[in-house]
Amino acid sequence: MLNPVGTWRCVLYGNPTLGDERVLLSFGPDQSSRMARSNEGGAPSWLSLTPWQVEDGAITFTDSRSGRVFSANLNRDTLSGEWRTLNLLGGWWCAAADADSGPGVEILDESGAGGLETTKRLIPEVMATPSFPLQAIREAKEGRVLLCFVVHPSGEVFDPEFVELSDDLFRAPSLDALMRSRYKSWNPRTEGGSRPACRSFIYRLDYRY
Repeated sequence: MLNPVGTWRCVLYGNPTLGDERVLLSFGPDQSSRMARSNEGGAPSWLSLTPWQVEDGAITFTDSRSGRVFSANLNRDTLSGEWRTLNLLGGWWCAAADADSGPGVEILDESGAGGLETTKRLIPEVMATPSFPLQAIREAKEGRVLLCFVVHPSGEVFDPEFVELSDDLFRAPSLDALMRSRYKSWNPRTEGGSRPACRSFIYRLDYRY
């Protein structure tokens, strides 16, 4: 079972208003949980969430400010799951905060003093488009794929994971397009280490009569 204790760089997706949100989540051994996100000035500050709990292999906790209830199955290799409000449903995917952040990296505490930007938005540099599988065209199949992954400070993509895959026909072209894509690089010593991200691919047949 995955041990959630520690700090994680995460992406929250599925909110039609906010789009993808990049945050830090921290789970303490005392079952405390906190979230850090960017302020207007660029530096994140920690905010307390409800204590995390594990039952039947699933972790749950709540962000009382947004009303989002988070859950994830810990019987997986990565920390990822879904979030719910009264009228919205989305997901979250995390990568462990690694040691490549560089010396001097510091996360703001709740007092708001000091710190470094660790949740900056990723800037696409090359976004490759997948080809529509011929077999899917022949079988008149449409689909959706959601891939979550980690972006290295060099801008390269690694550790992709299929979070949603409507049909295995779309696996190879989606993965190929993702691995041919890259993001604008950044300095890990001043802007933090690797960052999580997610990307969706929608396969639709264009019917014209």
